[in-house]
Amino acid sequence: MSDWKRKGIILFLILLILSAGTSCRKKTKTGEEGGTGIEIEEPEDIKTVEQPKIEGIASPLSGIYAKEEKVNRRPFVIVYDNQLGARPQAGLIDAEIAYEFLAEGDITRYLGIFLINEPEDIGPIRSARPYLVEKALEFDGYLVHVGGSNQAYADIKNKKVTNVNSMSRGNDVFWRKSHKKIPHNLYSGYEALKKATEKSNYRKEPQFDGFKFNDSFKILEQGEVANKVKVKYFANKEASYIYDSTNEIYKRHYNGAEHKDEITGETLTATNIIIQQVSAKVIDEEQHLEMATVGEGKAKYITGGKAIDIIWRKGSYEGATKYYHETGEELILNPGKTWVQVVRNFNNVTIE
Repeated sequence: MSDWKRKGIILFLILLILSAGTSCRKKTKTGEEGGTGIEIEEPEDIKTVEQPKIEGIASPLSGIYAKEEKVNRRPFVIVYDNQLGARPQAGLIDAEIAYEFLAEGDITRYLGIFLINEPEDIGPIRSARPYLVEKALEFDGYLVHVGGSNQAYADIKNKKVTNVNSMSRGNDVFWRKSHKKIPHNLYSGYEALKKATEKSNYRKEPQFDGFKFNDSFKILEQGEVANKVKVKYFANKEASYIYDSTNEIYKRHYNGAEHKDEITGETLTATNIIIQQVSAKVIDEEQHLEMATVGEGKAKYITGGKAIDIIWRKGSYEGATKYYHETGEELILNPGKTWVQVVRNFNNVTIE
């Protein structure tokens, strides 16, 4: 074999060895070349996902967080008309707590409790009843109404209830709209009501406890299925709720149709539903009712597609209504809006 061929073969072998050595180099645990030869998979860049910061403090009405100045103030307790000519209502969608009460005859009346929300349009507004006045005292709120029954007026005076009554206020606080007929067309707005309370020099600091709330949404461990709830007061007064499991809320319906806000067109919803049984009797020729709201009685709590039996207790006219498990522990609600349906009995309540 000639010298140049021998040299060529040697050079080829050297290049082959060098190439193999380079391809076999691995990163070791120390990151150096060589070493044990154990390959360590390099981790991808780790991204830190920041959790959204909760701003403000929790509302005692809903457990929803809001700016401190919106929470540390007295709520508005507003009487809403629910007769046919009054529907749909404006602003009730923003109430953190809403009640439906029997009034007289075959009508019901709504009561909205507002703290952190400030709707521009509120109404139609109607007259007060004693059990509605009680709620204003329970929540240390400004009662907003247009007149009232004789007993309601007496209670407002005797209990010194801070109120904004259209009978003694101007059209800068209350006004009538032309798209509905009297008496179903009296409206107001949050800013107008706020200015009215300031003009009257009412106390601004709140003096009530509110409800207890979970830190986050929780499904009841026990209870019956409650995907659909119906509360029938009369043939043309039926509230119902249909559970939306995706959003963990109930969509409110009235007489079979979605209950929508007059201004936004959005459907009213509830995270919590309480059906409270309260005995009532007619006390005069005008069919006004006296309700046994002081004491204790049966109720049902509905949330997250389940329903359980609970107990309500109220120690005095001015005292707060509290809800308890049958074991005696105070009820803790899920954060969100609550609807309270006050009924004489559970005969016309359907849960399925």
